[in-house]
Amino acid sequence: MIKVYLDWNVMSGMKNNHFQELNDIIANKEKFLLLYSTSHIGDIFASIKNHSDEEQKLIKEDLDYITSLTDDLCLVNNSKEVSLSRYEPGELLDDRIREAPIFSNFSLDNLFSSFDEDDSMNGIVSSLKNMLSSMPLDFAFKEALNNPESAEMLDKMFPGLKDNPTMEGFFQSFGKMFHNLNEKEDYKDLRDMVQQIGVNSGHYNENKNPFDVIDKAYEKKGLEKFDVDKYFDKTKNAPAWFNDITNEYVLLDMHGFKADKVKVTEKEKNTFKNTTEDASHAAFASKCEFYVTSDDKNFHKTKAVYQKLNIHTIVLKPNEFIDYYNSFLNIHTFDEHFKLIIELIKRGENFQDKFYKNNEQFGWVSYTPQYFFNFFNRIMVPKPNDDNALFILGKDNPSDNYIIAQEEVEATIKMFSDKLSIDKYGKSNYEVEEIKDNEDWIGRSWETNVGLIEIKRINGWFQMYFYPIKEKEI
Repeated sequence: MIKVYLDWNVMSGMKNNHFQELNDIIANKEKFLLLYSTSHIGDIFASIKNHSDEEQKLIKEDLDYITSLTDDLCLVNNSKEVSLSRYEPGELLDDRIREAPIFSNFSLDNLFSSFDEDDSMNGIVSSLKNMLSSMPLDFAFKEALNNPESAEMLDKMFPGLKDNPTMEGFFQSFGKMFHNLNEKEDYKDLRDMVQQIGVNSGHYNENKNPFDVIDKAYEKKGLEKFDVDKYFDKTKNAPAWFNDITNEYVLLDMHGFKADKVKVTEKEKNTFKNTTEDASHAAFASKCEFYVTSDDKNFHKTKAVYQKLNIHTIVLKPNEFIDYYNSFLNIHTFDEHFKLIIELIKRGENFQDKFYKNNEQFGWVSYTPQYFFNFFNRIMVPKPNDDNALFILGKDNPSDNYIIAQEEVEATIKMFSDKLSIDKYGKSNYEVEEIKDNEDWIGRSWETNVGLIEIKRINGWFQMYFYPIKEKEI
């Protein structure tokens, strides 16, 4: 199966009968595995205004629609890793609603309020709270507050912190910053301040890498670029790779590249929260082969971040995904897939030399826009040798933090079993928990009238091998 991540605008549009052709294509659950994330829940949470019966009805429809598309398969960040599990969207929204008061009044007192009713914990909690309150900030942070080049920015980000540079002061100022950025238009002021470095929306064009434009602006001023990672541990609250994506995304927006609208009125509320949720969508989507977004600003920022971080998830707008599907993915039967592989090998186009680590040539490899058997996108042709396969199919993962879901393996094995029946080991469809973590998997092996077909996992790599029948010696 081919993993696809749709942004909320696309999902919502499909629900409201827009993107009909995309909906018809993506509804094929034998080919596509659609995932949602906690950022989709954040988008829905942001739409809550008055808790009216009509609003609650619309929210339930949104949640049910997510379930219908994704079968509740959700990408969740637990601060240490992003995992794929089944969660009902309604439960995640309830969790988000329960957590909201913590962030509306972010302070040490509020964080420890859950222990107030437990008399046995009062002494311990009071001591811990007092210790945190008086604890000084990290030296690098205090130094930045006293540095004229960074103090103005940090004072805007953390109001009042310079007057109380302790953990208590940090929590108080963080709460104010969080509220002002996410509920008011303060992000606009912060963004204007950052762009005083000499770069804004007018400095970018299609022929320029936006990160290069930003770097050159700092170099021209003779200033060191503000580095968020210098003052905050990027391994907290999310895996480092996740924060790399979101930080680079926000950096682009702050410096005016395809910047989001910031405006708060009675009818709309576009704040920093919108940008951070979009940044998180970009991070979650890097776990998939395709990211489909209808937001032009999100589209361009995500593509720029992926290019910088060497992430190969394909970012497309709905019409572009339809075109891609019609050009490369509109293949359905086992025979169609197999026939196309042989044709591509015979043509020999887009193949390049493939070498072992010792620089000895292995053969040739082609990275294809197709996904053969809805999974493999790499063809390897070994040098002619009696012991080698005619070809090997592999999977070129879009990122270093890629994940292969059990549903993908199940669907791939089913496609082969439906065509070739029981293999030589007496097995057909995939069995639950058949693959063990960090162990090789012998998979399946079918002896056919054209040759031997094997699917297995070796050293963590899923591959399909085809050994043609050898001609008998006369």
